Order: sequence, then structure tokens, then C-alpha cells
Amino acid sequence: MGYPTPIEFHLPTVSSTNDYAKELLVTYPYVFVSAMHQTAGRGRKGRSWSGDYGLNAYCSLGIRHTVQLSYEDLSSYMARGALAAIDALRSITDRIQFRLKYPNDVHALTPDGWKKICGVLVEHEFQGDRCMTSVIGIGVNVQQERFPETISTIGTSLYQLGVHANVLVVLECLKSNITVQRMRPWHEVYEEWIRELDLQHKQLSIAGEEGIWKVLEVLPDGRLVATNERTTKERIITDGDTIRYLD
Repeated sequence: MGYPTPIEFHLPTVSSTNDYAKELLVTYPYVFVSAMHQTAGRGRKGRSWSGDYGLNAYCSLGIRHTVQLSYEDLSSYMARGALAAIDALRSITDRIQFRLKYPNDVHALTPDGWKKICGVLVEHEFQGDRCMTSVIGIGVNVQQERFPETISTIGTSLYQLGVHANVLVVLECLKSNITVQRMRPWHEVYEEWIRELDLQHKQLSIAGEEGIWKVLEVLPDGRLVATNERTTKERIITDGDTIRYLD
């Protein structure tokens, strides 16, 4: 089965592969942008994502839509990006245990517990109520030896875990995986995403909320249904909420 091939752009340095992909989508309908370094990379809620030149993998897949997409279709891009990332990491090494952390991170099991090794950032641009473009950005910590003190306790890299991977090989794996994931039927992606998240009955805390919460369900539009274990109050968790797993 064949898949459409995005037009590729590889840069030594860019402010953000997501931003550059958005600019390219004015001219091209389908692009894959990768870079050896980002000067203004970011994650959710505008958090910065940075690393040393040539040591990490940064890439974005950009799509200009020709048909109107449903809310569930748009939400699926987060799952597609996360699955592409975790599959790429598993193809690089089978020595490390990886998991998806809702909504958009890949964690690796280290001697000090689970730490973030990859982030996925999905951005949509609209005209009125119609989504015109979508960009799936992925950043993987590959050869980074040290992290700033502010994130050294929560972040890790393949290098820190004893895996010496080539950044270009990681980028090639990401490109292959994300282009395939983009074409898969949503029901298949959703079922795999649910398995990888493994959130059923998982305990967590929610920023701004008291007590311990338990996940009841992951909805097809990407939101979580959770209940407070003490009060039995139910609420919806979106990818804009800050949650912490209690494991």
C-alpha cells in the first residue's frame, strides 16, 4: 500500500520546525521539516524545548487540509504523533522501557523512575470554524549528555540511558512512522493509543484540584473522564490540564 510522500526540508538550525512548517504550508500542501537545532523550540503552554546543536532530533509534519475535519479527526493528530514517536524509539533500542504519558509525552524508565525523553506538540490553524492546516511536531532527546538543572530531574536522553543513536537515523524513523500514522484509520489509531496510554483506573493528581483522581475512560476526542476517589465527583480532563501520575 502506498502513502503520499511529503516534501522534505532539512535545516541545520531553525527557530522552530513547527513554525517553519506553517510557513511552508502557504506554498506546499504536505511537508516534513527536520533540523539539527532549534533556537525557539517549545512544548505545551509555551514551555521552551531546547538542546545542544546536533544532539537531538527535531521534526514536524505539516498538512494543508482540503476537506473539513471533525473535532475527533483533529484530536487524533496528538495520538498519531505520540505513537509515531514511541514506535521510533522502540525501533532504535529494545533495552529501554517506554510509555506514553498523557497527553503528548514519551517517558523512558530510568534508574530514578520515569523521565521525559520525547515531546509531541500539535498545532492547528483555523479560518472561522474550519481547520486549514495541522502540524505535528516531535522532539527526541538523543545524544544530549546534560540538561539544565531545572529539568535534569524530569528529563533524560538515549545517551544518558546508554544508547548511542545517530540523530539522522532517529529522524528517518520519525519521518517514516509519522507519515504512515497520518494515513491510518482513526479507529485503529485510537485502539492502539488507548493500549499505550494504559490509563484505565490509573491514579493521578490534577493541577488546581484537590485529592486523588482515577481515570474512567479516554474519549475518542482525546479527553479523559476522571472521578475523585473521595468525593466521586466526575470531571473532564483536556490536554490543557496539568496532570501527574501517582506511580
